[in-house]
Amino acid sequence: MRNIDLQDGQGGQVVTSFLPRSHNKDQTLPGTVPAVEDVTITDQLFGAKRDLRVIVIGAGASGLNFFKRAEEQAENLDIVCYEKNADIGGTWLENRYPGCACDIPSVVYQFPWRPARWSQFWSYSEEIWGYLKLVEQENRFIEKYVELQHQVEALSWSDKNAKWTVSVHDVQRDLRFEDHADVVINCTGVLSNWKWPAIPGLQTFRGTLLHSAAWDSSVSLKGKRVALVGAGSSAVQILPSIYEDVDKIYTWVRSKIWITGNFSQTFTRADGSNYQYTDEQQKIFDDSSHDEYLAYRKMVEEPFNRRFEFIVNGSEAQQNTFDYCNEHMRSSLQTRPDLIEKIVPTDFYVGCRRPTPGYGYLQSLCASKTTTYTDSLKTITEKGFIDPEGNEQEVDVIICATGFDTSFKPRVPLLVNGVDMRQKWAQDQHPPSYLSVALGGVPNYLISGGAYFPVAHGSFFPLIDSFCKYALKLIEKIQVDNIAWVAPNEMKTKQFLRHANTFLKRTAWNGPCSSWFKGGTVDGQPALYPGSRLSFMKLVENVRFEDYDIEYLDRENPFAFLRKGKHVCEEDGSDVTWYLGSTSDQTLKDTLRERMTAPESA
Repeated sequence: MRNIDLQDGQGGQVVTSFLPRSHNKDQTLPGTVPAVEDVTITDQLFGAKRDLRVIVIGAGASGLNFFKRAEEQAENLDIVCYEKNADIGGTWLENRYPGCACDIPSVVYQFPWRPARWSQFWSYSEEIWGYLKLVEQENRFIEKYVELQHQVEALSWSDKNAKWTVSVHDVQRDLRFEDHADVVINCTGVLSNWKWPAIPGLQTFRGTLLHSAAWDSSVSLKGKRVALVGAGSSAVQILPSIYEDVDKIYTWVRSKIWITGNFSQTFTRADGSNYQYTDEQQKIFDDSSHDEYLAYRKMVEEPFNRRFEFIVNGSEAQQNTFDYCNEHMRSSLQTRPDLIEKIVPTDFYVGCRRPTPGYGYLQSLCASKTTTYTDSLKTITEKGFIDPEGNEQEVDVIICATGFDTSFKPRVPLLVNGVDMRQKWAQDQHPPSYLSVALGGVPNYLISGGAYFPVAHGSFFPLIDSFCKYALKLIEKIQVDNIAWVAPNEMKTKQFLRHANTFLKRTAWNGPCSSWFKGGTVDGQPALYPGSRLSFMKLVENVRFEDYDIEYLDRENPFAFLRKGKHVCEEDGSDVTWYLGSTSDQTLKDTLRERMTAPESA
């Protein structure tokens, strides 16, 4: 070997390199890549974000949050949202049954970026929807992004053009058309597809038939005989809300359930009931610095982030929660020992199904105007229903508070290169969810609140905000790195699910109860995130691209995104010495130039 000493021409440090004595410039050195045909270099800047079209499905809370974060964080996105309803709001637009409210305190059930002025500690659906509508109007989201009364009927991905074809039905004009997108964001949520119960004779009933998720507010229940079918969160709110108005009510509680006290009772009256904020208390919402309001929000939010332990089997917190809720239910049902035996759980812990705060519900079950059955409702007649003794009971109104189709599987055809994923996953209880945010092997498709999302405790809003930030980071990667598509690797997805399902065996969620976490089954696999909500939010702060398959637009040159060799910061007026740190006073340059320039020779 011979040494070649190179100087930088400015009297700088000597650099030494080594070449073999017999080196020929036309030879390929060991360990180097042989010469190949040149690739195309585009006349663009590294770091530039290429134009992408994004289709969002659903303009509920998740959709609105995505619009806001996209405006703050993204560039060069052409966004359109297709919403099936006549207005924004999703769940809170659709659910208007008597007593419909959120069991999470108002001040934490809101967007982190838009704290509002609330009238009471727990808000009813009308006020929550009003808040969402206010956010939409303040930001003009419908005007900018949303097509109302547009139902997405099918989605089809093709690798050939790296695009989604989205089939859309304009319901108002009864027109069908196709749109195309680089990325699809599914913000429909799991509680958006309500269903009638499969009870023989239901459609033969000649009285008034209502569903909690499609409430007819013109119907008066005053003095009516009512049958309330269901014992989930909707029924738990409906029963005490209509009890005083009705003449007689029949209801069914056919499985054991945990009816708990309201969440965050440390801030409420001694009996745990809701309360209106006083004028003095509401001044905190007008705090111009937001310091007091933020401190109050954090104070109310913090306990939700410390409750995960009661879900873990064998923990002291789990047993304490069981004992407290057991005593609460038994004392509330003390006049009906038969109901205690039938509906108070003994073989699964609190949290197996989502805890149901039910102020006044247990008392209403025991009240004089209520007949409570613990068997299934088997037959409905033209005039009413057949009770467990075989007698017909006549009623004026039947209310079905029977919930939603809670399957996480696609509700419309979802095709990837011609293969319908619904058929591919037909034998699986849940689709192959990757961290709840995407589906294994499905390109450029993201889901807010998908299977294995941490929905079982705390407010939904911080979680969807975390999802939206994650989605935008992934989209930016596609824009900047000249990527055609990304999809969670199917093996990595299986490995995540194996870990999740193993972990969930350690939790109350896996207990022998029927829950929508398991698709309404007793022994199914719960589709919940394997950890706390804080764990999830930390996990999705960054995209684990090592878990994704990536296809570049230029398959021959995955480094084409380096483009002409200069970064956008070199031409957009950015600080090109950012790596040295930043100065707080940008006017220092002018004064320093004069002070620090070499003095003239004497």
